[in-house]
Amino acid sequence: MNTHILKRLQSEGSVKNGSTIVPFKSIKTASVEYNIPEKSLEIMLLEEGLVPERYARNIGTYEVSGQLLLLKSKVIVVGCGGLGGWNVEILARAGVGYLRLVDNDHFVAHNLNRQLLATESSLEEQKALAAAKRIKEVNSSVEVDVCPCLFDEKAAERLVEGMNVAIDALDNNRSRCLLFEVCRDKKIPVVHGAIGGFVGQVKVIMPGDPHPFEILGEDVPDKGIEVKLGNPPQTPALIATIQANEAIKLLLKKGEILKDHLLWIDLEHNEWMRLKFS
Repeated sequence: MNTHILKRLQSEGSVKNGSTIVPFKSIKTASVEYNIPEKSLEIMLLEEGLVPERYARNIGTYEVSGQLLLLKSKVIVVGCGGLGGWNVEILARAGVGYLRLVDNDHFVAHNLNRQLLATESSLEEQKALAAAKRIKEVNSSVEVDVCPCLFDEKAAERLVEGMNVAIDALDNNRSRCLLFEVCRDKKIPVVHGAIGGFVGQVKVIMPGDPHPFEILGEDVPDKGIEVKLGNPPQTPALIATIQANEAIKLLLKKGEILKDHLLWIDLEHNEWMRLKFS
């Protein structure tokens, strides 16, 4: 059966830049006709070196083998607000095959200035559910696990279980510390991000490495400069883009990651600094 489906899809494809591109509509149709999930069809195609059309512009960067890795990967995004919404958007478009979304909050009016998923029509909607809805609109091949709950001591271990990478899109340091520690126990890398005003930061915390609060060696307040400076729209979009990029590189095992440095960005003064942690 699989051989028949592959031959059919290949015959409907066209060669571009040395790759056979299988049309988006052909995959949709075959999924319905053969009752096979789109994600499974995409994996079958990539394993044969055939490229689903939706990923055609990824392949030059990720390669076919990398796109296959992404589709087989699992990422947890903890927080679906300012940072989380942009991370979800990019990871879904990249083709990360499984996204677990954790957030117990609802959209309110002051989210409209910066949160991608916050719209006038989505006010009062649960953020995790809105993120899941957006993923299905962008890439229906992605499996979505919606967890509209608190990330706390009771749920943390269960939520990160089986994930390849965790995205820290949280808005408080107490929950961040819990995420860092439970992911270290589970040997899961965390991509940390934080924002306030024109300033943002990103760091990758690998299993076995100390997390930022341990390095600072002092009591860190639960909230940061964002309490005073707020969060304009451009800062979370940029920081989340860098976070998603680090997550993709981790999954692809490609490039240099921000493991030993914290990337600190001041958009007001156009300063980008890599701060070495020892």
